[in-house]
Amino acid sequence: MQTPHHYSTRITKTEDAKPRKKFPLVYIVLVLSFCTFAGSIWFSSYAKKVALQRQPVYERQKHQVQDEIHRLELEESTLTSVQRIRKIATELGMVEPTETSQVLWDK
Repeated sequence: MQTPHHYSTRITKTEDAKPRKKFPLVYIVLVLSFCTFAGSIWFSSYAKKVALQRQPVYERQKHQVQDEIHRLELEESTLTSVQRIRKIATELGMVEPTETSQVLWDK
């Protein structure tokens, strides 16, 4: 009878492979990712707390800016009104254009 040695010419090792030491690297990566995750949670909660504290200040400033914009829009509409421009033109002695001058001006 033949032994298994005769069936295969391939040499096999009977020694156990030495365990690799990559597990500490995996643990280090796991700890670093956990620390990054915990840091991001802390930072986002801190940023939210700061935003909630500053929100009334920002709202007040926003309303002040909006009020200023509305005031300037009213002032602009007053300054560019047709009645005001006609009044200034009359004070300066200007005359309103005739129909003929308007046609020439458009060309």
